Amino acid sequence: MAWLKVGVHGIKRKNAAAGEPLDYSHYLRLRKQGSLYGGFAYVYAERSSINLRLSYTEEELQAMGISSARVLSTGPHAYRISVDLTDQSLDEALRLARIAYDAT
Repeated sequence: MAWLKVGVHGIKRKNAAAGEPLDYSHYLRLRKQGSLYGGFAYVYAERSSINLRLSYTEEELQAMGISSARVLSTGPHAYRISVDLTDQSLDEALRLARIAYDAT
């Protein structure tokens, strides 16, 4: 599966010195190039999870047939859907990531 114009970015730490490179150690930000929005997905490799730029309720996720995602109660409102990545949840995570990508 190929998604055009997707870039993988690190983050600029708040206490980073001028000219310091982006940090790729905590999470990766997936962003559609040319989008005015930030990233559409944040991937946390250490804990095998992905937070998506989607704002759905539990009921809306269930109506979509998504059972592996959960709605977060903390963090930025736009990034409220999280999926713990397993063999069983990967298809649903990719489906939701595509929705988030298309919306940005």
